[in-house]
Amino acid sequence: MIAQRRHPTPRTMAAKEELYSKVTPTRNRQPRTGTVKHGSSLDILLSMGFPKARAQKALASTGGRSVQAACDWLFSHVCDPFLDDPLPREYVLYLRPTGPLAQKLSEFWQQSKQLCGKNKAHNIFPHITLCQFFMCEDSKVDALCEALHATVTRWRCKFPAPLPLELYTSSNFIGLFVKEDSAEVLKKFAADFAAEATSKADVHVEPHKKQLHVTLAYHFQTSHLPMLEKLAQSIDIKLGCDWVAAIFSRDIRFANHETLQVIYPYTPQNDDELELVPGDFIFMSPVEQITTSEGWIYGTSLATGCSGLLPENYITKADECGTWVFHGSYSILDTTSSPSLLMFTDGVMDRRLQEDQGPGDPGPLTIFCPSMQPLRITNPPGPQKRCLFVCRHGERMDVVFGKYWLSQCFDAKGRYMRTNLNMPHSLPQRSGGFKDYEKDAPITVFGCTQARLVGEALLESNTIIHHIYCSPSLRCVQTAHYILKGLQQENNMKIRVEPGLFEWTKWVSGSSLPAWILPVDLAAASLSVDTTYRPHIPMNKLVVSESYDTYISRSYQVTKEILSECKAKDSVLRILLL
Repeated sequence: MIAQRRHPTPRTMAAKEELYSKVTPTRNRQPRTGTVKHGSSLDILLSMGFPKARAQKALASTGGRSVQAACDWLFSHVCDPFLDDPLPREYVLYLRPTGPLAQKLSEFWQQSKQLCGKNKAHNIFPHITLCQFFMCEDSKVDALCEALHATVTRWRCKFPAPLPLELYTSSNFIGLFVKEDSAEVLKKFAADFAAEATSKADVHVEPHKKQLHVTLAYHFQTSHLPMLEKLAQSIDIKLGCDWVAAIFSRDIRFANHETLQVIYPYTPQNDDELELVPGDFIFMSPVEQITTSEGWIYGTSLATGCSGLLPENYITKADECGTWVFHGSYSILDTTSSPSLLMFTDGVMDRRLQEDQGPGDPGPLTIFCPSMQPLRITNPPGPQKRCLFVCRHGERMDVVFGKYWLSQCFDAKGRYMRTNLNMPHSLPQRSGGFKDYEKDAPITVFGCTQARLVGEALLESNTIIHHIYCSPSLRCVQTAHYILKGLQQENNMKIRVEPGLFEWTKWVSGSSLPAWILPVDLAAASLSVDTTYRPHIPMNKLVVSESYDTYISRSYQVTKEILSECKAKDSVLRILLL
């Protein structure tokens, strides 16, 4: 039995609430067989050290939107007990209206909910079901999307335009039905997709065999029928409309759960309680509520995958489709435009990211991840283009020789002597003593070679770097220095040490941040450091164990300010960040 709990109130809790992140990315990464700096999203996640099954699950759970979205998902699900569960997701193929008809349907949704309250139709957006829910393994989602692309390409000129619809009403149902001849065309399209999905992704898809329709309302009170029927009759079904075939997925574990949404933050008071963050979705099963105390429910968070007890008055009912994942869509009528979502080609920016770029942004930003291959970068005519090169540091001493490398190289008096040819000849002096190297390790001889080769690759491709910024970590400063050596620019360009570029501070062990070497001391150690540079985020502004949201905000702020302060010397502005 669960002990009786005092029911908290949102108002009193919110007054003292401080949201904190419990996200702690795993440090036990799998060995990497090679270094991959570009390629598909999966390749990039694998090169970052994520296990393949987890990377594929993250991409499937975020619709393959971006590497960043997949990383965010993985970071937030590290405590999810089902993180490594091979259970596949459930997928469905819908036909969705766009254009003026979609706008009228949206207005009907809002008006019917306002005048008659919510009915079952409101749980999902307007659509025509083309197939039943089916399962697909995470590793085969890309192939499934390719199957949709191939099928739509074959059928684009075969659909009736506009798609003829007829209004139908009964005592407990209102909908727009596709006329029989046109419905048969859509059913053949769905059957073709099913065959293509079996061929390309090895999944079994069952096409929808019942009458094809757009549901407007059902499971409503009988007294509401006249009002709903009047609203439905006001929809002009002859309005212009394009239709897109769209793939959505949901977590199969919660298919029969009620979907709720958090409206107030809540910090757990006991070990069996769930942290609540406004906007997060909660899945609740009626079976799991048998032993809960009054005013409490047991649910699972969509954002973290964790389960626990939570106060009932902190959540509200939500639409079922609010938790579904969108994987891509293609127009079935438009023969001239591109796919409605440019997500099927690696490297193409997601349209949602383009829309997020505000009108005040100074221009497009191109991010390159340099590999060991020579770079080929062209400078097209037109407005100034900003190229941001993001580079990881070279091989670390503590990674190669273990955390006890200090005891191998320093004697009782703090004198350094290398015990392996891959160790540097000498190390900079530290005001706090050699033990400060424990949290701020240098790079190896091979790490220096890696960095110099990156610089040489840039030089061979005739790429000039205008500005170079790096984290205050010694490994990053040394990497930046040897990249400049490879570029043959170590004498005419200085490294700007920017604390705002430091990694997520929750990764730092212990209760304090590293005692970094000051820029003036780095310069004294013959490293090409700008001692006059004033950081955008000083060292004293960094805090231990910052939340992940804080880290993302810090990274965004410092990158934006760096781009703002740098001026190009030609048509392309090139900045290197470490």
